[in-house]
Amino acid sequence: MDSGILNSIGGLGLFLLGMVVMTSGLKELAGDTIRRMIARFTTSLPSGIATGAIVTVILQSSSATTVTAVGFAGAGLLTLSQSLGIIFGANIGTTVTGWIVAVFGFQFKLGQLAYPLVLLGIVFHLFARKRIAAAGLALAGFGVIFIGLTSLQGGMAGLANGMTPQSFPQDTWLGRILLILIGVGITLVTQASSAGVAMALTAVHMGTISLAQAGAMVIGFDVGTTFTAVMASMGGSVAARRTGFAHVFYNLVTAVVAYFLLPVYIWIWNHYLNQGKNHSPEIALVAFHSLFNFLGVLMIVPFVGQFTRVVTRLIPEAINDQTERLEESLIQNPNVAIEASRSTLVDVFQRVLSLLHGLFTSEMDQEQIAVELEEYHQTLVTTSDYLRRINISKSDTETLRCYQEVVLALDHIQRLMRRCQAMERLVATRKVEKLNEIAGQLSDLITRTEVSLLDHSVVLAEQPLEAFWQELDQNQKATRREFTESVTRTGADFDTLLGQLDAYRWLSRISYHLWRVVHHLQSAQIIANVDKSESQTSLES
Repeated sequence: MDSGILNSIGGLGLFLLGMVVMTSGLKELAGDTIRRMIARFTTSLPSGIATGAIVTVILQSSSATTVTAVGFAGAGLLTLSQSLGIIFGANIGTTVTGWIVAVFGFQFKLGQLAYPLVLLGIVFHLFARKRIAAAGLALAGFGVIFIGLTSLQGGMAGLANGMTPQSFPQDTWLGRILLILIGVGITLVTQASSAGVAMALTAVHMGTISLAQAGAMVIGFDVGTTFTAVMASMGGSVAARRTGFAHVFYNLVTAVVAYFLLPVYIWIWNHYLNQGKNHSPEIALVAFHSLFNFLGVLMIVPFVGQFTRVVTRLIPEAINDQTERLEESLIQNPNVAIEASRSTLVDVFQRVLSLLHGLFTSEMDQEQIAVELEEYHQTLVTTSDYLRRINISKSDTETLRCYQEVVLALDHIQRLMRRCQAMERLVATRKVEKLNEIAGQLSDLITRTEVSLLDHSVVLAEQPLEAFWQELDQNQKATRREFTESVTRTGADFDTLLGQLDAYRWLSRISYHLWRVVHHLQSAQIIANVDKSESQTSLES
């Protein structure tokens, strides 16, 4: 086999290895900060775009960012609009990799300097601790990238005589489509659009392909990179599939825009921007890559509302599938898996609240309540099994704490559901004015909690629920004495007294479980979408 081909393949392999090592080091260095950053700052479409771009620049991997967005959407942590913002931003952020390669690889030629960078990085990784070790791994990967790039340039130089722009499809309307397909194929094989961009930059630098041909291939790299997000969303929840589909559709639309923009860009570059032939074609290529991704975002943002509605219609909601968020793929990421479990419990809790509301207002009969309780019970069994399979490191105290909070929330929801089956207690409350008054207050709190749950932008306030239970608990002895004296005065039978006491305990336990569920669900939030101090909403207002 020709040495140029071997050097090119080896250089590409080293580049990919460098990207994997660097991204791994950067992920380890960032830890949970990246996940927290995505969820905390992604509160709207613009913030999602900014977050997606910044995270992609930090991780140097648009695939890592988009897969995280798909996972968060599947877990219910992000809305479709928010996850779309991250994907739009990731498309912009990924162009920075091309700029790094073009500037440092071809302008400053860091190939020779890369070897000591690798040694320094490995020394840090082997002998330093935690963050410095992770930074060392990232530095070593950074060096390997440019070693691979140097090898790739050498291989391309060896192929320069036998491979020219005429060896590839020409810069025609049909030729560009073929070049785009070649770009898609390269990305599917390498599973990294950055590797394809590096190949295109090297080829255009060595004169193996023209700028126009390289531009068409870069369009294909952007389309090919959607494959990772599609794979991450397959078999997932409705939200995850919507995000994956939206990513593909958006990149295809951007590719169409870039396809028609390319000849105009090449003409402007040749006739106006590079008249003296002083600018390198690599810079022109990465500038085109950034340009059409920016234009794609600018074009889609005004129509995001319509876009999300189309995606929602194409992939409708699952019917009565409360466990759809509990995806197997999320178990590998304990934080996201815990959040998926928490979101599932929030959904069940919201439905139990609705059931309680119907119970207190006599809008539901016992048979209907029994059917719904059985459905919710099965959901909790599935959630319990899912939680059992999440593997959490004992050293990760924050994740372990949130895991425990989710388990406790599940336990209290189960207890609350058992209280719903004791409808005979409710009959007793309606016969006693004091019990009826307590039931009315509790029903009002249930309604307010249910309304607050529907508004995902606010943080539930647990203080009113806690205060209500504490009042019932503190007044328990006095109330028991009051009921006993009342029955004695009226001459009611002993069973009536027991029924009243039992009904009071029943109301007290319901209020207690309501408070504890809200408390544990709040405490289980690994990543808060909003600042609690600013978003605390009182049920008393």
